[in-house]
Amino acid sequence: MKRYLIGCLMALSLLTNAQDKKKNIDPKYVFCYKQVSLETDDYKIYIDDAVNENTYSKFKIRIFNKTNDYLIFKPTDVTFKFGTQELVSKDKQFVILPNEEGGKVIDVKGTGLQEEKFMVEIKNVYKVSANSPSVKCEDLTIPIANKEFSAGGFKCELKKSDLNTDKSNFKFECSYAGDAIGILAPNKCVAIMPKGQESPNINRNKGTLLEKGKNYDFTVEIKEIKGGGDMQKLPFKLVWSETFKESKVELLKGGKLNMELDQTKTAEKNQ
Repeated sequence: MKRYLIGCLMALSLLTNAQDKKKNIDPKYVFCYKQVSLETDDYKIYIDDAVNENTYSKFKIRIFNKTNDYLIFKPTDVTFKFGTQELVSKDKQFVILPNEEGGKVIDVKGTGLQEEKFMVEIKNVYKVSANSPSVKCEDLTIPIANKEFSAGGFKCELKKSDLNTDKSNFKFECSYAGDAIGILAPNKCVAIMPKGQESPNINRNKGTLLEKGKNYDFTVEIKEIKGGGDMQKLPFKLVWSETFKESKVELLKGGKLNMELDQTKTAEKNQ
């Protein structure tokens, strides 16, 4: 019984000392953490530049997409765990294109976040198959008689056009009203020139994913082809090819990352 009481007193003393030590930390003192990573067959996640002050925690998350499909990352599926305290990010989701990298800074706000160690739990990552059939869409004849058109769950409108001999530009706005996930890839659009040659969209926008009710603006840029005919004077067509697709979401498992204090970076940051 005596040993038990001594043990309890020692534990209470350590807890009190830890709490007192924490109270003495400047709330603006910045804790910096080591880089950590999480890898699966589908993706590799890096957490860089993680920092905590008393009232906030933030880091940059980078995700490399190892697949030929699209990935969706939702910061609202990220939980920051500080002992018994759990905080969830409210930042907006983002899309990682096939075989590319994407990322953003995400954060949470609270109190008492200056911990030498904490955990980041990622519940899920979402995959959308790019290998789905294209949605049929009629070719658009230029000059355009009707500025509005549809393709499956997509409804689109030509907002602006600028026809020139050397290069023509078209700005579109598309919304998605379907019940799946809309894949919009403007770089798949091509023009059939007045004399029949094919000219690709040279705008580098590779597009995005659209959930129901979302919209997206994009530009199509068509460059002159020598001997192809004058785009200002002769009609030509925009062929959508694989620009519009609809697909389903697959749930991928996330994981847990243990954040550890980087003493060197912390010392340098607080000089």
